[in-house]
Amino acid sequence: MLTKKSRLLLTLTAATPLLFAACTDNGIFNPLNNASGTYQLTVYAGRTIPATFTIQPGDPQFPEAPNGGTLVVTDGTLVLQNNGSFVETNNYTITPSGQSGIAHQFVANGTWTLNGTTFTLNDQANQRFDTGTLDTDANGRLTVNYTEDSGNGVFQAFEYKQ
Repeated sequence: MLTKKSRLLLTLTAATPLLFAACTDNGIFNPLNNASGTYQLTVYAGRTIPATFTIQPGDPQFPEAPNGGTLVVTDGTLVLQNNGSFVETNNYTITPSGQSGIAHQFVANGTWTLNGTTFTLNDQANQRFDTGTLDTDANGRLTVNYTEDSGNGVFQAFEYKQ
């Protein structure tokens, strides 16, 4: 027969793993524990896809368009792995004034976390740390929303849907 102290010890031993699981991201008590998967880019820098931006002549960020042109973000994906890593790929075309378009791709990777609906991306290679939400939209689709500083203090909105 177990003593009162033995029963207490067994109860605490059985409950301890559940407590730790409840404190981790994507734990068993998190309704979004199936958040890993592939998400499609729907909003880039506050604009719906395809998102078109004007490149001003002489913009040092776009040496391939010295006389100006356009940048069109055509599509992208955000792949959230269940091990906490992510890969983000955005495809875009730069069309210098009077010339043909040149296809480009931005690829970033790092780690992601989820605490409730608070979502973070940490991409150390690009010195990027973004915070937003991962929640279900009105149609029941998991949706990642975050804002990012464009480097000049202006925050841009991004959205991916599963």
